Amino acid sequence: MNHHQNITDHHNRFNIHCNRRVKIHTRCIAWITMAIAPAILASGCGPDLLYLPSLFFGQADVLLRSVPVERAIASGNLTDEQVSKLRLIQDARTFARDRMGLQIGDSFTTFYDTGDSARAYNVSASKMDTFEPVTWSFPFVGAVPYLGFFNEDQARREADKLERTGFDIYMYPIDAYSTLNFLPDPVRSTLLRRGEFSLIDTIIHELLHNTIWRAGDVNFNESLATFVGRAGAEQFLIDNFPDQPETIESARRRYEDIDRYNAFIFDLYNELALFYASDLSSEDKIAGREGIFAEGRQRFDEQILPLMNTPERYEWVQNLPANNAWMLGNYRYNLDLDLFARVHEATGRNWTQSMSVFQSSADAADPIAFLQEWLNESEALTEADTSEITDENGSSQNAGG
Repeated sequence: MNHHQNITDHHNRFNIHCNRRVKIHTRCIAWITMAIAPAILASGCGPDLLYLPSLFFGQADVLLRSVPVERAIASGNLTDEQVSKLRLIQDARTFARDRMGLQIGDSFTTFYDTGDSARAYNVSASKMDTFEPVTWSFPFVGAVPYLGFFNEDQARREADKLERTGFDIYMYPIDAYSTLNFLPDPVRSTLLRRGEFSLIDTIIHELLHNTIWRAGDVNFNESLATFVGRAGAEQFLIDNFPDQPETIESARRRYEDIDRYNAFIFDLYNELALFYASDLSSEDKIAGREGIFAEGRQRFDEQILPLMNTPERYEWVQNLPANNAWMLGNYRYNLDLDLFARVHEATGRNWTQSMSVFQSSADAADPIAFLQEWLNESEALTEADTSEITDENGSSQNAGG
């Protein structure tokens, strides 16, 4: 057999393998689509009938048009910056698996060029007079407060429909998502527009979803992923760039700003929640919230913005929308971060132990109560051990005297 025939056979085997994988994944998409159909169609506030076919064809397009990362790099069609970021993502995957114990599967091993558009969008909605999100229920993932779309026009139609119904709506493009390890989620080209630190954070965030997912509890899932993404990205920098302390310090300053911003949003959220709980009519609440948002914008501009390390990143808060769906979008990603951090500290920042505790909490009836109880027990044991050591040292000194 000649050399050309060897190459041809190799390519044929490769194509057969790829076709098999695409067929398997396409069947998987079809199965998932059929599985979620009854849940969506039974929903009184569900999307239009084109939603399910669009999910199938949208995800099938992602699978068919995604190429292995190394092939994308070798194509010569990417900029040096894009190539560098793709390699950084592969390093982050390895770190997430080997250092953190996350299940990475085939996630982010392929590249999907979205062209000039995002090609993926989320739509969420909330009542205007209270923080009550619209939710949709799906098998495996449970109730979620957003719908994903691959088509911008379809997402806009759904958002417009919800808005006409009387809800606040929030529609936004997404550059990364997790299918919970069911499918090989690609690196979307829009993801490469992020800065390097944000990129690492996002990859670890999504890989956490591959590893731990509590059905029907998006607040827990997203907030835990926020903590793990942040702490993991910081550890990645410490491990991989020990000779670049300025890079690590820059990341910490960035998180300081994020924490200040989130504290402001939580204060505003609590102020609004108290107002919404009043005996005012729905109309008066909707009208009155405008003043609370306006005071919040002014407070941020005068008290918070001057404290920021990079204030230019937060000048947009002057245009913060009076929108409950938008507020909930931030809220659900940033709950109990201090609690997760305390657990990680209690394990000595041992990712294997921390992930085990987080998984146990996800399996518990109340994950937050579980973590608080675990912490109380851990702190009690630490206190007992400290007292025992102190007693032993005192006994030794007395014996020596």
